[in-house]
This record gives sequence, C-alpha cells and structure tokens, in this order.
Amino acid sequence: MRPPHSIPVLLLAATSLCAQQSPPAIPPIPTFDVPSVRPTKPGSPQHTNVPLDTGNVYSTISPDDARTAAGGYLIATHQPLWRYISFAYKLSGTQELALRLNYFSGLPKSGAPAWVTGGFDVSADAFDISARASSNPTLDQMRLMMQALLADRFHLVLHHQTAEAPIFALVLVHPGVPGPNLRPHPASDTCATPTPQPDQPAAPAKPQVSPSAVGDLPPVCGLIAHIPSSNSPQSAFGGRRIPLTLLATSLPTMTGMATISRPVIDQTGLTGLYDFTLHWAFSTADTENGDNAASFREALKNQLGLELKPARAPIDILIIDHIERPSEN
Repeated sequence: MRPPHSIPVLLLAATSLCAQQSPPAIPPIPTFDVPSVRPTKPGSPQHTNVPLDTGNVYSTISPDDARTAAGGYLIATHQPLWRYISFAYKLSGTQELALRLNYFSGLPKSGAPAWVTGGFDVSADAFDISARASSNPTLDQMRLMMQALLADRFHLVLHHQTAEAPIFALVLVHPGVPGPNLRPHPASDTCATPTPQPDQPAAPAKPQVSPSAVGDLPPVCGLIAHIPSSNSPQSAFGGRRIPLTLLATSLPTMTGMATISRPVIDQTGLTGLYDFTLHWAFSTADTENGDNAASFREALKNQLGLELKPARAPIDILIIDHIERPSEN
C-alpha cells in the first residue's frame, strides 16, 4: 500500500511540472518585406495587380483575370486608403458603406476622417503601395499582411462593433422556390479553371467558361460583377458560384443607396452556392420617367424570386480609433 504522504508529493510534482510548461506559441503575423508607401503623384493611373475587393467588383471581369495574390508581389497605384482597409479586413458591402459614408441609420459613426474615405464633395487621398512577400501567399494571407502594413505605416487602430439597426431581410417570395434567374451552381461548371493548350505549352491557357442556364455570367467564380445588358451597364449584374450572403450584402452597392437605404441580410434559407443574373431599368430621369427602386424590386421578384422585408437585426461594422498619414519609407 502507498504511504499516505506520497499523494500530496505527487500532486505537488505535477503542479510544478505544469507551471514550468510554456504557453502555446502564437504564430507571427505575416508581413511584407520592406513595403513602399507613397502619396500618389498627380495624373497617375489607378491600377492594382491584386484584386482589392471582397467579391463585388463594380465592373466587368475578363476571363484572363486570375484573381490571385500575384505570387506575393503587390503593385497598387492611385488607391484611396479605404480600399486598402476594405481589402485587409475583408469588409462586406454593408461594412464598406458604413466605413466610407456613415450612411445607415442606427449605426455608430465609423470614425474615419475624410482624407481616408472621401465624400460627396471631397476626394480621398490616394496612395501607391508596392510590397513583396517572402513566400507565395493566398489572398487571405495577403490580407493579414496588409493589416500589419496599415498598423505599421498608418498607425491604424480599430475595433469591431455590433449595433442593432433597421435592415431589409432578403427572403423568397414563395418559400423554397427561387426565381428563373437564380439557380444552384452546377458541379460541371469549371468556372475559370485554365485548360492546357497542347500547341502552346509555354503560354498561359485561356480559361474554359461554361454556359449558364441563367444567361451571361462573369467568367470567374466567387464574385459579383457587371454583365452585358440591353439597358445601362449599371443595371445588369451577375454572379457565378456565390453564397446568397454575398448577394444580400452587395445589393446596396450594386443598386445605389437611394434604391436600398438599409443594410440587407440574407434570410432566404437557401444554402450552398448559386449562379444569378439580374437586369433592371436604370434611369437618371425623374420619377415620372423612371423609378429605379420600383424597377429594381420588380426585377428582384420576377427574375430571382426574392423580395426585401423591413426588419431589425444586429450589424457588425468597423470603427476607426486612430489613423495617421503614412510615415516615410
């Protein structure tokens, strides 16, 4: 039989061993190697070799657009700081509008100064950033690198905050029945996966873009972009292999805030990934000749089988606590 005094000794030894163990190591935040940050020179073109968006690109997309982190080499010119912040923190369309314009009622002010965001009557300061990673990062890893760059060079300090606000819930008009222009993404669609060309082995292959039952789609998966339309280009959008959460949060930026004045949250109950096309009559004329909001809602109902219902819900946004113009290179 074990002596009675041995039990406390064993417990003391185990406690001592635990106290000597180091806490688990926290992986270092990835950073760029010696990045360059400069104010944009007058007349410089706006360009970036890495997509500084989170899925809503506001333009047409070429099949050649690789949508990659460019091997870790970032070259961006004439970009407002809010775009770098949106990329770094992967902001939704709702979060981007809250950061830039403090537009939605019921939400706290973002705290971002005008030189960061611009406004209706003032332009944001623009910056050129070039930087290289020591590895071959993914886009999401490059976002972390941009976070570290913004903290180091712009002394950016921020936090997330959630507040309940008026929203529109995106719901199905008829439960379980999407419209004709909203369909599950077929597994047979390879999106923009390149197919090797045997007669040109050294050249980049052109992506094979599968046709869609809902009409012309962006050739690249995972984003919403302009598509051809018989109306104004501003009134035709499509998405290939997207979650409906992306469609919902992108609606105010797709349509213009006068058309959708609240954040939109997906409450369709549809999971998985979808293809969609949406066309509506966009007009800059007065309401007697064209009502953009009514035209959009009619198209949303007839083409996608969706509608917007007023509600309230918690919305997560980004609050800027501190930011400065960049330090010298």
